[in-house]
Amino acid sequence: MLNYSYPPMGECMNSLNENKKKNIHRIKIIKGHLDAIERMIENDAYCIEVLNQSLAVQKALKALDKQIIEGHLNHCVVEQVKKGDSKKIVEDLLGIYRYKL
Repeated sequence: MLNYSYPPMGECMNSLNENKKKNIHRIKIIKGHLDAIERMIENDAYCIEVLNQSLAVQKALKALDKQIIEGHLNHCVVEQVKKGDSKKIVEDLLGIYRYKL
């Protein structure tokens, strides 16, 4: 597990319960897909079917990432701008890209 020094999501998203519900719902769907992949592998499913399911999980994870970053930009970043903490905004966003690369 990665250990970031960033504040927990709750500090900037407490008032966004709808986003939280959407994120948790999406995670539950992803877990279901992962469980299906595990069963497919255990049951010697056709490789392409397993791969298609895996690609669906990856797409769902990217959609989750998009939801989270949208929430961050619409709430957390706005609050940080109001506080004049542009350094934190830049550090956070660069951290995402460092991890991705």
